Amino acid sequence: MASVPVPLDDGLPPVRYARRVSSRPDDSAADDWFRFRPSWSWLGHLLKSTLYQDHAALDPILRRLLPGDGIAIDIGAHGGQVTRLLADLAPHGRVVAVEPSSYARSVLRVALLLKPRRNVTIVATALGAQPGVALLATPLKRAGAMGYGLASLVRDGRRMAVREAVPVVTLDSLIAAMALPRVDLLKIDVEGCETAVLEGAATTLSHHAPTLYVEISRARLERAGSTPERLWRMLGEFGYVAEAVPAPRPAMADGDWLFQRRRGV
Repeated sequence: MASVPVPLDDGLPPVRYARRVSSRPDDSAADDWFRFRPSWSWLGHLLKSTLYQDHAALDPILRRLLPGDGIAIDIGAHGGQVTRLLADLAPHGRVVAVEPSSYARSVLRVALLLKPRRNVTIVATALGAQPGVALLATPLKRAGAMGYGLASLVRDGRRMAVREAVPVVTLDSLIAAMALPRVDLLKIDVEGCETAVLEGAATTLSHHAPTLYVEISRARLERAGSTPERLWRMLGEFGYVAEAVPAPRPAMADGDWLFQRRRGV
């Protein structure tokens, strides 16, 4: 497979972002585009990412799936709480934190400076079914803070948001470009674009057969033009079976799911 250039972390974004933005999807006003400046809300996001671990309950689940020398890819790394958890579970391995949002990476990078994890590599791109360039929409809260946990390539027109042009590569091309010898675990939380990520990962799924930890939201998948049924069907073709986390839960219900390939497939 031909490799493609991979945009590694590009440092802190330009200074300041405008607080007043338009909620109109077709508005191209300059203040609708992402610009960054440190703020009290940014500091709050940094402190939460650095000092807290909201995903501690995943430790015993992922510990049995990720060996100490394993390779994990955190797709939608956000502020890095799951990235740090994965890095601690694989101290002799490697964690690739994929995050297209400049704002999220500004939190992630500083958090990893304050609490270093030398086995983490940050990659500044989105993942999708096809390579290209896309617009990432990050909603704004009423007080003007960035709702960066909900940043998505599929804009929710009901909420005010800032936009940012981001590169998109396939997961297969990313793994080839980084020459990763194996992939043990994929965590995917991309606000409805999970199916597109997996459509660009056919070689990864068939060759490496990683365990998948995926957040499922029917509403967000449908907004992105997919459905849980389509995602389940696609993974089933690769021999994957689903397990709700925590179990039990109705099939394809909203929440976190583990997908593992059946033995012998």
